Amino acid sequence: MRGERGSRVAEQVLPVELVEGRHTPLFGGTDLPEPLAVVHRTTVWATLHVQQGSVRYVELTGPDAPDMRLEAGDRAVIAPGTDHQVEPSTDARFFVQFYRDPDDEPIGQPRPLPAGTNRHGGTWTHRGTDLDSAEEILELVTRQYADIVQDDLLAPYFTGGPRHLDWQAHIRSVADYWQHVVLLTPDYDIDVLEGHRHHHDQNAFTPEIFNRWLQIFIDAVDGGWTGPNAELAKKRATGMARAMALRYLGKGAWTPAGVDR
Repeated sequence: MRGERGSRVAEQVLPVELVEGRHTPLFGGTDLPEPLAVVHRTTVWATLHVQQGSVRYVELTGPDAPDMRLEAGDRAVIAPGTDHQVEPSTDARFFVQFYRDPDDEPIGQPRPLPAGTNRHGGTWTHRGTDLDSAEEILELVTRQYADIVQDDLLAPYFTGGPRHLDWQAHIRSVADYWQHVVLLTPDYDIDVLEGHRHHHDQNAFTPEIFNRWLQIFIDAVDGGWTGPNAELAKKRATGMARAMALRYLGKGAWTPAGVDR
């Protein structure tokens, strides 16, 4: 692992007791998911492995945070909760390997969301406002998906299939939906519930999926916004999750866990 001027850079030390869990597909400069192209953090230990080209890896936490250029064969160790950003070259190919404690269930298996989980823990700064504009709602959805694509339970629905997902288009489409719900903007005609059927057909939804998605959404709202629209967004998200669970799991199969909305 080399710094910008070719000097060796000390890296985080991966705890020896951890074992490999899920890893992402290969990403590059032309197909990097948009939530990973901005400042983000992982919720578990991870390593970034460069197979081709180069990736600039920048940490934003601490006074001596590294800013390094990783070449093919290099890796960077990413500690949980470390704000960082990656800038791949146009010919880069790299992946991220996640790790787990050997006593934990394998990453990728459904697990109940731990009570009181707060995924952000300072990841994002509070915006000091309500969800009162298209720009604020776009920011909310971007933050939400930055967590989703790193979540061991939800990420496979977006990164595990053969289809290439246009992240910019997807995030803007989701933001359009929430603008319609929260800001009452007109002309949104997509059937959101039925639009998720292909996900369910490929990898059947479970109650854990709904628990995790709803908690990530609520954490994203609470971590950035306060006000009537923020409360409305959480209420509508809970209602949408209920309706979707009813359609795909059946009556009484799921109710929000630990959420009083």
